[in-house]
Amino acid sequence: MINEIDAVLLLDGRRSIEQLLVFTRQPDRESALQALAEGIQANPLWHKLDGARLVIRAWPHPLVAAFGDFSTQQRLLLADLAAQLHEVIPHHRYVDYAAAEQAAERLATALRLRFGQEALSRFHYTAIPRGGWIVLGMLSYLLNLHPEQIGVPGPSGHDSQETWVVVDDCALSGVRFQQFLQRWNLPVVIFCPLFAPRELCLAIERAEPRVEACINAEDLEDVAPVRFGEAYPQWLDERERQMAGDGYWNGIAEYIAFAWCEPETKYWDVEAGCFKAGWNVLPPSLCLKRRMQASSQRSRRNGRARGLARGSARGQAWETIDRQAVGPGPLKADDRVLWASFGASLAVAHFPMEATEPTTCFEFDAIAADMWRALLSTGSLKEAVSLLLENYVVAPEMLRQDLASLMAELEESGIMIQH
Repeated sequence: MINEIDAVLLLDGRRSIEQLLVFTRQPDRESALQALAEGIQANPLWHKLDGARLVIRAWPHPLVAAFGDFSTQQRLLLADLAAQLHEVIPHHRYVDYAAAEQAAERLATALRLRFGQEALSRFHYTAIPRGGWIVLGMLSYLLNLHPEQIGVPGPSGHDSQETWVVVDDCALSGVRFQQFLQRWNLPVVIFCPLFAPRELCLAIERAEPRVEACINAEDLEDVAPVRFGEAYPQWLDERERQMAGDGYWNGIAEYIAFAWCEPETKYWDVEAGCFKAGWNVLPPSLCLKRRMQASSQRSRRNGRARGLARGSARGQAWETIDRQAVGPGPLKADDRVLWASFGASLAVAHFPMEATEPTTCFEFDAIAADMWRALLSTGSLKEAVSLLLENYVVAPEMLRQDLASLMAELEESGIMIQH
């Protein structure tokens, strides 16, 4: 056994099984973990973890872990993913098309109350791509807009007689709206994000003289104060430095995702000194954009698979999800144990109950890996010996002694237990 492969626990579902089912909208824990794993695997960041394995175990408690040879930076990224899953699964807002239509109705009502139907019939309407156009399509029916009212500003973007209503599905920091204003020199603008923090809407109204109003259908909560606790003031100072004037608000909006897209997350790359694309976690089955991302990543994996098949590379790196089942017993892997195959070898990790404790991860060579699989699949020393003798030419008593020695070591370390 050699401590070489890293193992990072991404999800410990001991207390959040029902929340996991709600987040993934799946009927059982096996399907939920598969959906969640597919969502993780659809990230470009995952495929930068060369040769990594994603391992899921449904029973007795849902567990998800990543195995691989990770750099310090990669371990930090995986720790960010684990923290994101821990926060998002119990506290998330998923907006399907029916919910979006209801929110659009509230937005239409707010616009009528503020400006009146006659004024709304004179305004022009545009959207911030791409989710904004979906919301504007709904809004156009609710406000009975004419086709000529909807479009993009002209080349100059300036007409003193026109008021433009700019629609988006959500605004989290205001960066995209800020970029829109920089591109189009519009004299009077009404910004209508379907979902946005109230503080952000107020900040936009204060900062932009051209913005007559920023009206949303529903407020998003700022989760940063709770996330950072006593360290929030220091975090906010650092956040303001990192944003460097981009956007209007430096909080962290609660997680929201739509049936058509999941807003991109960002993380601060210390070495590069800039924000980079972070993790998205919504299952592809719930989101059009995520399904397209998953399809793209799958095509790349298939291309890589064909290349590996022609070359001499070991293993099947394009198959990155391992689904683990509990054996028949009485000899079983401990409830907190996960394992992953790397070619002929096997990495086995024993995750502690407390996240602050270190994880023990071992690598088994090809023979030890076969012994492990035999013990798990049969659940007994005697039957494991019989199974191994089908593939190994060795004296039965010698094999039994070697297997008994490995089994004793595994039981002593708590990796295997007798039920």
